[in-house]
Amino acid sequence: MNRLIIAAFSVFFTFTLFSCKDTDGYKPNAGGKAGEMLIVIDDTWRNSDAGETLKSIVRQPYLGLPQPEPMFDISVTSYVGFNDFMKTYRNLVLTKISPKVKADTVLYYKNVWAKGQVMVRINAKTEEGFVKLIKRQEIKLLSFFNKAERERSIKSYRKYINKEFSDKIRAKWGVFVSTPTTLQRITEKKDFIWMNEGSAASSQGLMVYSFPYVGEGTFSKEFLLNKRDSILKKNIPGPTEGSYMATEMTFPPIYKTTKINGEKVVEMRGLWKVIGDMMGGPWILQAHLDKENNRVIVLDGYVYSPEKADKRDKIRQLEAVMYSYKKLEDKAE
Repeated sequence: MNRLIIAAFSVFFTFTLFSCKDTDGYKPNAGGKAGEMLIVIDDTWRNSDAGETLKSIVRQPYLGLPQPEPMFDISVTSYVGFNDFMKTYRNLVLTKISPKVKADTVLYYKNVWAKGQVMVRINAKTEEGFVKLIKRQEIKLLSFFNKAERERSIKSYRKYINKEFSDKIRAKWGVFVSTPTTLQRITEKKDFIWMNEGSAASSQGLMVYSFPYVGEGTFSKEFLLNKRDSILKKNIPGPTEGSYMATEMTFPPIYKTTKINGEKVVEMRGLWKVIGDMMGGPWILQAHLDKENNRVIVLDGYVYSPEKADKRDKIRQLEAVMYSYKKLEDKAE
């Protein structure tokens, strides 16, 4: 009898052990749509200075759009309503304001309750300390969530690459770009490729082009904009005869330098218009130096989606495509 009991217990223990391992190891994919964020905050602080400051930071306007769209679409819940389903949100902010907090901190996590999830915990002893903390951490916090959105798109595009278009870019410039299958039409010239999708009512496009590098001034804001407009005028016609795409200068484009795969890159974003017509929308550009061939390679994307509040996500998608840029020798086969 004792042996039977021991044997049964052993089987039960083994089954339980492996069941626990499977449960602990499984994580669902992060939920929610692109750009969505869940903030968990006690009702005491939800509409206080602390809560409003946090919400205003993550809802500030996304740069370079013709109509204001928030950087993130937020939902807010208390810890009482924070259930297991909510724990799988793609972008999650957990807050705590209490004298029991040992030190004011902002902690960053990935894949805690779901795959592809990013989470920030903000802990502060007082409301005043909370506000000061998130204001100091504002840039890092937003960069953390924006980078996560970009990386999710890059990962998705790698699974569904338009190989024909990607191969054309590779053959012409010796670089890899993860062109998504959503881009279905292509126009190709000597130093220019235009890929796009959509209809007359709404569209998204990506251009890749190059021109000679003539010194440091080649990467100045003025030079890049002048070169961009000359290329657009020549290659991107509008819907009516004689019309063409151009940079809208009423709202000056935003210029910055960044790094992609360790390489210094110029990034610009702003608004475009069609000379001779009424079309317009946002654009984003990244310019790379190709030292070996003494030229500049540019990835230039635009969105046309009049009267729809979806330009933020579409520009983010194009930005993700641009961040997939790699020199041929850096691309793992």
